[in-house]
Amino acid sequence: MKKFYEELNELKRIEKEIDKLENKNMNIDGQTISFSKRKSGYQYYIYHSDGRRTYVKKSDLDIIKNMAQQEYYRDLKEAVTRQISALEQFLADYNAEAINKVYENRSHAKQILIEPLIQPDAEFIQQWYQQNPGNQNPFPEKGKYITDKGEYVRSKSEKILADMFYKHNVPYQYEPALKLKSGRTVYPDFVLLNTKERKTYYWEHLGLAAEDDYASKNLEKINIYEKNGVVAGENLLISMETEFSSLDIKQIEQKIKEKLV
Repeated sequence: MKKFYEELNELKRIEKEIDKLENKNMNIDGQTISFSKRKSGYQYYIYHSDGRRTYVKKSDLDIIKNMAQQEYYRDLKEAVTRQISALEQFLADYNAEAINKVYENRSHAKQILIEPLIQPDAEFIQQWYQQNPGNQNPFPEKGKYITDKGEYVRSKSEKILADMFYKHNVPYQYEPALKLKSGRTVYPDFVLLNTKERKTYYWEHLGLAAEDDYASKNLEKINIYEKNGVVAGENLLISMETEFSSLDIKQIEQKIKEKLV
């Protein structure tokens, strides 16, 4: 659905661009361009609504160029307008929740008799939590910041992140275990679920991004992730801050909305 809305916005942008480029003073209604092939190129003619045909001299090629351009803008706008109308109608009619509601709207007495073809979100989320347990990092230091969800994390920034996930109803677990192909286990800061896409993401927060040793260590970690199919921008999301640059809340919220909800 997000892609459909992005496509609709892009079509509307193109429509506005055409409006800016169209020459409103140039009336080509009833006029068409024809041509014949010549050794040196093409010879152009203008057919008028009254049946006349006008030969276009080389010195008047700018006229035919403008006509062709305006004809293109006219036809492009018609096509874009049709697609905008089709998308708007589709988005007005489409209900992303309709399929899930077929099962969810039934009474519990009937639900227990049915094996749903599509797993309900609540059941899927519960199963995801079981498959991705949190607080797996054996690091001895206990977290001292409590989140809105009621768990302890190690840093103030991690609390901010966790509370934002909770605010947007994004299922997450803190410090899950991720086993790599080599057999080594690492502990990302968060594992998260995009419920609509049923896609799992990992989130790493780099809290001392400007320090050389810390940065090198975490770049190596990200490189290891990529070798194991956890790729930045695809299923690995990253936030960072330095001593002089605090966590960008707006950027974090935008990332959550784009990738997780």
